[in-house]
Amino acid sequence: MMKKLRIGVVPYMNAKPLIYGLDRHPEVNDLRFEVPSLLPEMLNNDQIDVAIIPSIEYFRNGNYAIIPDISISSAGAVESVKIFSRVPLQDVKSIALDKSSCTSSTLAKIIFQEHYHLSPQYTQWNKQYDISAAQTDAVLIIGDNAMKVIDNGYTVLDLGQAWYEYTGLPFVYAFWAVKRERYIPGINDLLKNAKEAGIRSVRSLATAESQRLQLSEDTCMHYLTRAIQYNFGDKELEGLKTFYHHAAALGLAPKGVKIVFNGRKA
Repeated sequence: MMKKLRIGVVPYMNAKPLIYGLDRHPEVNDLRFEVPSLLPEMLNNDQIDVAIIPSIEYFRNGNYAIIPDISISSAGAVESVKIFSRVPLQDVKSIALDKSSCTSSTLAKIIFQEHYHLSPQYTQWNKQYDISAAQTDAVLIIGDNAMKVIDNGYTVLDLGQAWYEYTGLPFVYAFWAVKRERYIPGINDLLKNAKEAGIRSVRSLATAESQRLQLSEDTCMHYLTRAIQYNFGDKELEGLKTFYHHAAALGLAPKGVKIVFNGRKA
């Protein structure tokens, strides 16, 4: 009997084009949905074979290889990674970080310290899009929940836009990764083909996500085709390296980690 490929996936709209069609073959593909903060540990512990992992976790682990040509990125406003603040941004002294986030929490710290020259206190937050009970000046919300928050007069900072204004580069939130010592025949082509099929079928995905999330179809279509980008080219690589440089400089990731793509090196 063929062993199933265990695929770890974030449960957000932005991942749907990357897994298009994989669920049609449950006899060979076992999709397991989990929040970004838990997937790296599952991959590291061999509970899954390949996963969409937060980009910061690649550098913190140091034992992964990136599947080439695929990422979840933005070049400007991302719409699903947002700070909601009760006070003007320059007055923020405390931020509650979405518990399910890894990369976005790191990005928030970089933006506030290096772009705004602020050092707020950070706590964790797990109330999804109900931000009214937060005891902090600001809250970081990621994923589909960030698109559903009713801001009620909050100051909203899109971290994808803030990063782009700060660096002029795309920001890479996540990508597929495997453990470096694991050889999985055909994995690069399998996932690239799924991405390409998902992009071709983005209209039907937007319709389905609109119904699931109770968002307008236009909102979902814009998000999947304009806000989120799925390639991993030279600009995305430069953005990833720049993010790592800032994270390492602030002690948020170890220094000296090389970027390794599955089957080749950058």
